[in-house]
Amino acid sequence: MSNRGYVYVLTNPSFKDDWVKIGKSSHEVSVRSRQLDNTSVPLPFTIFATLQTAKFDKAEKFIHAMIDMVAPDIRIRKSREFFNITPTKAYELLRLCAEQYDDAEVVVYDEELLAELNPGTNAETGRTLPRAARLTFEMLGIPVGSTLTFVNDDSVSVTVVDNNNTVRIDDLELSLSHAARYLHQKQGTANQSGAYQGGLWFKFNGDILTDIRRKLGK
Repeated sequence: MSNRGYVYVLTNPSFKDDWVKIGKSSHEVSVRSRQLDNTSVPLPFTIFATLQTAKFDKAEKFIHAMIDMVAPDIRIRKSREFFNITPTKAYELLRLCAEQYDDAEVVVYDEELLAELNPGTNAETGRTLPRAARLTFEMLGIPVGSTLTFVNDDSVSVTVVDNNNTVRIDDLELSLSHAARYLHQKQGTANQSGAYQGGLWFKFNGDILTDIRRKLGK
């Protein structure tokens, strides 16, 4: 249907972990996220999840009204679309809202949430992703302080800052997937969704992280 639009959940690496933007767009959400990439925010937005339906306008109003009724204090600023809620909880609101509309389709782009769903869907390829847990450096036996190189350019590197999933680049501390997006944006090779499976885009001692994981059977 040509009149279908989107309710979206966007995140931003420069925001707190529990801040999201929940808005609507009659165009592809990748277009809207690029429109929001301006001097008011230091880093580009990432699409976390979307709800597509012909009644996207009503769906967005319903979600906003539900939040304001149940927890009005979580709206960061009156009449704005930013909320003090975790991205996963925002996704649950999309999912619950989708049950009201026969044509509704919810799509998840975030790698970490995909890992929690069974089965998940690869954010970049749309294929089934039979993974039970998110990739961590501890899982791969990569020590804090290690250097990882970018798959697209061996001269570009990031530094592991914890046992979880965080790296440092250009004085920024980002998750592995956000770091992949940041580098693609910087090099002009970003995809439309802005979603990346971080383990595919970095190497440790010459081996791609997802290959290391596969060899370890984790």
